[in-house]
Amino acid sequence: MATYEESIFGAISGRHGTAVASKTADGRKLIRMYRVPSDPKTPAQVMQRDKFGFVNAELSPLREIFKVSFRNKKGMNLAVSYALKNAIIGSAEDLSLDYTKLSFAWGSIQLPDQISASVQSGNAIKIDWDKTLRVEDEIPDELNLVFMNSVSKFTILREGVALRDAGTVTFELPEIWTDKEVHCWAYFSTPENNLTSVSKYLGLLQL
Repeated sequence: MATYEESIFGAISGRHGTAVASKTADGRKLIRMYRVPSDPKTPAQVMQRDKFGFVNAELSPLREIFKVSFRNKKGMNLAVSYALKNAIIGSAEDLSLDYTKLSFAWGSIQLPDQISASVQSGNAIKIDWDKTLRVEDEIPDELNLVFMNSVSKFTILREGVALRDAGTVTFELPEIWTDKEVHCWAYFSTPENNLTSVSKYLGLLQL
């Protein structure tokens, strides 16, 4: 930073190339190098921050579930990062999440070729899947289910509800969820609980 005297062109102020001229309250005239703001707020950057804040707020109630389903203490970070890239809809003040695109797990275990969910009597959900194993002597892995009440966003994670070779399981949801719509996801994990498949969205089910 340096001081200067007015030139033959008169007073100098504002940015000039890589320098910025200014005047202090006591009348001193200063000139300093211009630096790009460390926290710029371009429209694109503001929008990205808005999206990040929105996704964090929407998924924060699931923080502990993501730790379990991703087998990682930073599961929330993984879920938010994935949602920002794949599940966010809209712009500006009209943001929303595409719940069909959320992820609760990923890994090297293969999902069955076919897996589906259907509503039975009461609040029972029946899950059916192809129980073919990848190799003959493979230890069957376990089915895990995630259910989200579409109104309250209350979410239930149930691990190890059935072995892969069962091919079907029925799960009873809370009575208070009667007549509600429920998002459903499934993924598989090893009995040792250290390997998982990717999660798969099974649909929005009307109880």
